[in-house]
Amino acid sequence: MNIVHLAIVSPHRAGLYETVRDIVAAEVALGHEACIVDPQQPGVDRGAPMGHAGRVEACDVLVNHSGLGSCKESSKPIVHCLHGRPESSFRLENNGSAPVYSMLERAAKDPQYKRFVTFWPETLPFWELLLADRDIDVLPPPVDLSAWTPDGPSGYTFGGQAGQRNVVIADLWREDRTPFHAIHGFVAARMFPQVKLHIYGRPKKHSSLDVLLRQLERIGALGEVRGLIVGLANVYRSADLVLSSNVIATRTVREALACGCPVLHAGRADIGTTGVNNWEDPLEWADSLRSALTVSRSAARSIAEDKYDAKETARQLIAICEEVVDGTG
Repeated sequence: MNIVHLAIVSPHRAGLYETVRDIVAAEVALGHEACIVDPQQPGVDRGAPMGHAGRVEACDVLVNHSGLGSCKESSKPIVHCLHGRPESSFRLENNGSAPVYSMLERAAKDPQYKRFVTFWPETLPFWELLLADRDIDVLPPPVDLSAWTPDGPSGYTFGGQAGQRNVVIADLWREDRTPFHAIHGFVAARMFPQVKLHIYGRPKKHSSLDVLLRQLERIGALGEVRGLIVGLANVYRSADLVLSSNVIATRTVREALACGCPVLHAGRADIGTTGVNNWEDPLEWADSLRSALTVSRSAARSIAEDKYDAKETARQLIAICEEVVDGTG
């Protein structure tokens, strides 16, 4: 099978791209001819080949992740991956940033789009309405288990601000979901200063967050605070727990688990190590946080191996592509 994945190449900066890279690297490892096409970025990224636009003409199927551009003119069948959270996509168009909803409405009526794929069953009720009852396949969200692993440097010092135990927040701050409630849940647990909270992915401009961080520092709860960084695997190997305000298995959730770090998140209990039913209640975060700190690192890794193996995601996506190409799907 010859598969071209269309995606903006942005290593270590975008969860969508990292998910695509994991899938393509897994497809290649399984013996298929697969690559990512972004005209601006030829080369290879950690086992995932980067192709040029000419690869589109030779492929069997296009898997679209971040926009087709002129590649749509090839008339190749398209499998479209729904990476975004529905409310986030809705807001992007509503605030004038990107017409995601209108694009998907058109795609649902376009016969060149053969299948739609999501990685999160929680999003199905929203996408099913928007896509006019088109069939939507649900695949397991992937992580490269050979790249994100408990084996590796584990002596990260959190910028010299480590506590006896260390809790990490690494989600991006987005319009529809931020770590706000998880931070207050950490405070409500009253485990500082022995347990420190470290925050990565801090927005560059966020004055109210500056106020909140000053209060965390005042009470002795705050550890290291940084923006986007490369090397989060080292952080996860040294952390005792990751907090995530997302209800789906985001990159943060999958990568941390793969590195053997337990995760407390805002979704179903079976997504990570454990979940919080009412994610807006700091007291529930606090109760769950205390118990989550007792989870073993081997248990966290086992969850990633069982649920998020990129090779299994690739196998299922290849099966969909084969059905599209032979006309059975």
